[in-house]
Amino acid sequence: MNDILATIILTTLLILLLIAGVVIVIFIANRRHTQQQISIAQMQVDYEKELRTVEQEVQEEVLLNVSRELHDNIGQLLTVMHMQMEQEKLQKPEVINPMSGTLQDTIQQVRMLGRSLNNEWLEQNGLTGIINNEVSRLRQLDRLKIHWNHDNLEPKLEKDQRVMVFRMFQEIINNALKHSGAENIYIELKGSDGFYLTVKDDGNGFDTDEIKATGKGSGLRNMEKRASLSHIDFEMIAAKGKGSTFILKIKKG
Repeated sequence: MNDILATIILTTLLILLLIAGVVIVIFIANRRHTQQQISIAQMQVDYEKELRTVEQEVQEEVLLNVSRELHDNIGQLLTVMHMQMEQEKLQKPEVINPMSGTLQDTIQQVRMLGRSLNNEWLEQNGLTGIINNEVSRLRQLDRLKIHWNHDNLEPKLEKDQRVMVFRMFQEIINNALKHSGAENIYIELKGSDGFYLTVKDDGNGFDTDEIKATGKGSGLRNMEKRASLSHIDFEMIAAKGKGSTFILKIKKG
C-alpha cells in the first residue's frame, strides 16, 4: 500500500514538474518573442528616423543649391535688367517706370525666397527672423492678409528641429495659398514657455479623416511623421467651412 502511495506521489510530482517545465518554456519563448518584437519595432523606428534624416539632408542640400542659384544667377540677371531699364527711363519714362517697379518687386521676391531656402540664413537669423522674412514676402504678394504676432523671444530649439519647424511652416502656408481660399492667415510664435507656433486660416477647411482616407493627405501625414521624429507636438484642427489651425509646440521640461 505504501509503495502504491509513494508511486502516486512520485508520479504526481513528476507531472507537476513537467507542467512547470512546459510553463517555463512557454514563458521564456513568449518573453523572447516579445523582446524580438520590441527590437524589430525599435529597428523600424531607427530606420525611419535615419531615412528621414537622409531625406532631410538631401532636401536641404537641394534647397541650398536652389537658393544660391537664385542669388548668384537669377538675382544678378534681374539686377542687370533693372539697370538697363533705369538707363531707358529718360527716353520712355511712361513705359519703363511701371515695368521697372514690377522688376524691382521681382528682385526683392527672389532675394527673400532665396533666403527662405537657405539654412545658413535660418541659423544666422533664427526662427523668428526667417518667419518674419517669409511674412514680409507673403504680404508683398498681396493675395491675403497676414496677421503676425510673436513675443520677441527666440524659441530654444535644436538645429534640426528649427529647420524641420520652418519647412513644416512653409508647407502649411503653401497649402493655405493653394487650397484654402482664405482671406486671412494668423501666425503666432512664442518662445517664452518652450516653443509654440500656430498657423490659422479662415478658409474652406477640410475633413481630416476624409483627406487621409482618400490618399490625398500625404502632405499632412508627412508633417505628422516629421514632427514625431523631431519630438515636436503636432496638432491639426480643421473642419469643412471652418478653416484650419495647425499647432506645433514643445513644452518646457
